[in-house]
Amino acid sequence: MSSSRVYPSRPKDVVNPDNDSLFGSQVTLTHNKQEDSRSCCTRRCILIEILLLFIFGAIAAAITCGIIFGIPPKQLITRQCKTTSDRNGFLCDDRTTCLMSTQICNGKVDCSNGEDEANLYCDNLPMSLPKNLVFLCSDQKSWTYIDKKCNGKNDCGDCSDESALQCPPCFGWKCTTVFFSDCDCIPKSRCKDHIQDCSDWSDENICI
Repeated sequence: MSSSRVYPSRPKDVVNPDNDSLFGSQVTLTHNKQEDSRSCCTRRCILIEILLLFIFGAIAAAITCGIIFGIPPKQLITRQCKTTSDRNGFLCDDRTTCLMSTQICNGKVDCSNGEDEANLYCDNLPMSLPKNLVFLCSDQKSWTYIDKKCNGKNDCGDCSDESALQCPPCFGWKCTTVFFSDCDCIPKSRCKDHIQDCSDWSDENICI
């Protein structure tokens, strides 16, 4: 009479210390697969990060090149010029027209592009004007256009714009004048015109 023998089975995930090749290899293989999976994920993440850095770097480089080479830098415009009377003037954008200082910010457009009336120069007089167009009076507060210096008129109010240190010698008649607008020098055309211009009447008695 044959009898069926029952052999005890071992759990597949239990390592048999006497037979490492049968059970231990299976556990080691599973562990290696997990390590390979993690290593693969890490390498993939690193590659993705490198790729993203490369892309963003390329974009940044393109923007920088566009700014440096694609957009021309703003040119500094020099407005200094000499008028036909050899006075300091204002050079228009056409690089040809040279305006007198009194033509700047006078409410009339004289440059073809209107730059002589632009806020850049007219918004904060006289600080916004080119320095070569401004004469600062002796009180350091009042000012006048450079064209009005030495024109025989008291534009500063204290005659500092007509002082002997600033201007050539008087080519008219020099005296102490009685009118506020005059500064110790009147043109010869005003001599003996029956109007007192000098406090001592020399313009009517001596001036010829």
